[in-house]
Amino acid sequence: MAASDIDAAAKAADVEYDEYRQQPAAVAALGDIDEVPKNYYYSPRFIGTGFAIGINLLASTGGFAMIAPILGEIDASIGPGSIIWLSLVYTMMLAVGLTLVGQMSDVFGRRYFFIGGTLLGAVGATIASRAQTIPVAIGGEVLVGLSAATGYSYAFVIGELVPMKWRFLANAIIFWGSMPTAGFGSAISTAFVLYTEQGWRWAYYLLIIANVTAAALYSLFYFPPSFHQKHGADTIMRWVKNYDYIGMFLYVAGLLLFILGLSWGGSIYPWKSAGVIAPVIIGFFCLVGLMVYEAKAKIAEPLVPIHLFKNRGFLASAIVLSLGASVYYSQAIVWPSMAANVYSNGRAMWAGWAGTLVGIGITAGEIIGGTLAKHIGFFKYQLLVLITISTISLGAMTTCTPDTPKTAMGLVFLATTAVGWAEAIVLPACNICIEDQNEIGTATGIAGSMRSAISTVASTIYSVVLASRETTTLSTVVPKALTKAGLSAPSIEAYMAAVAAGETATDLGKISGVTADIIAIGSRAYQVAYADAYRTIFFTSIAFGVLALICATFVPNFDALLTDKVATQLNLSGKEVTTPANDEKV
Repeated sequence: MAASDIDAAAKAADVEYDEYRQQPAAVAALGDIDEVPKNYYYSPRFIGTGFAIGINLLASTGGFAMIAPILGEIDASIGPGSIIWLSLVYTMMLAVGLTLVGQMSDVFGRRYFFIGGTLLGAVGATIASRAQTIPVAIGGEVLVGLSAATGYSYAFVIGELVPMKWRFLANAIIFWGSMPTAGFGSAISTAFVLYTEQGWRWAYYLLIIANVTAAALYSLFYFPPSFHQKHGADTIMRWVKNYDYIGMFLYVAGLLLFILGLSWGGSIYPWKSAGVIAPVIIGFFCLVGLMVYEAKAKIAEPLVPIHLFKNRGFLASAIVLSLGASVYYSQAIVWPSMAANVYSNGRAMWAGWAGTLVGIGITAGEIIGGTLAKHIGFFKYQLLVLITISTISLGAMTTCTPDTPKTAMGLVFLATTAVGWAEAIVLPACNICIEDQNEIGTATGIAGSMRSAISTVASTIYSVVLASRETTTLSTVVPKALTKAGLSAPSIEAYMAAVAAGETATDLGKISGVTADIIAIGSRAYQVAYADAYRTIFFTSIAFGVLALICATFVPNFDALLTDKVATQLNLSGKEVTTPANDEKV
């Protein structure tokens, strides 16, 4: 092809690109609260939408909070298998789905994404609930994780419907809807296992009920701006044709491979193996390629707008959000096992209730923060105080022993409540600080994906540190205590193997030389060994807290942005209308 032909083709592409970007958008500017219809916020459409968002979030948080604590019971029921994948696929699908849901619903309209997403969650929960093998359950959980991207999109779904100054309070109200699963998920799923005939399957039955209810409420009440209200007379096929498919491929492939490699490390494959190194490196370069492509290519509607990362308010808030989530996800894994191994003394239901402290703390903090943060103001300084409290509280956990359960519970609750309050500030900040409110879904979705990806890295670090430390403490503290008690080496080996297999005290008593006193000494030794291992985790948490504290100093005080402006409104008629002046749908 001649150079002149190449130049002509390039100019033609530029003309098409410019025309495409200049298509009219009927929903472009922020409106004022005075322009909202009378009693709009008391209308059935708005109230019904609020309930839909709350129940959607309940189902989405339940997909992890109720399933992760009972992985052992599920494995015992339909395993053996790679049961850890049941929680891994959830976090991976959520990380991928958040950006896609946010950006694509910004472009094509939100209504059918959220109806379809909740129905997808119901299908996934149905598959998992009837699974007879681990792979089938994992397949169902993949759909549950993808569906959760709609629930975790609450911040922009409700945020765009209320004045900027009300976004904190709107989020706080929605958080109440998630409390049953986000707060009490561990206790609920443990109770299902202990007290129902169907056991763990009831956790998925509850997800089916919640997702179907959310889908029904979205169908009846949720009528946000449609595609034509966003783009006037433009056609869907034009936008489909020009969609950022290369960016989508690089994003999905990069994020999945990167998280997959980290998740495999130390659990499925050794850290030095090609099965870990290859996906991490390939995934990393795909993500680098994504950023280069989005920055250099002419894309009508980029999946990841680079200008967001040049916005200090958005970027700093997103990083603090991610580091705060790192505390939540790590403690959601560490604390329930610590409560069971160090403090429960075999009381399964007590461990289930104690395990809820992290979820209750985070959710309570989100509610308190969403209610009070705006009235206090000085957001940067709120964050600095809250992160300091969280870091000191988790650091103080290093002083806890098997004899201080109340102190440990109080510190964990205080730390996670502070993290929840901080999250209630930085999550709305991610969509308040952006320059164009038409990108509210894209910005919040990217922040959510960053949150999932960074917290996965942090959780991996916590898991590696804990596994290494547990190996050391269990292999030294327990044998030493049993030897001192007079148990022989062969009996010690048999005793530890029996404990690892979950044998009862009666079974342990059948081992040569094992008495009731020996069992008591052994039980205490295990508590001490586990406490020593978890102590290392809390030392590690200090590093993440300090990093979050540094990043929080870059969050601007955005009080001036909390105005009466409203990004968009629900269509109270539920029907599209046309504007006689230009015959475009609005």
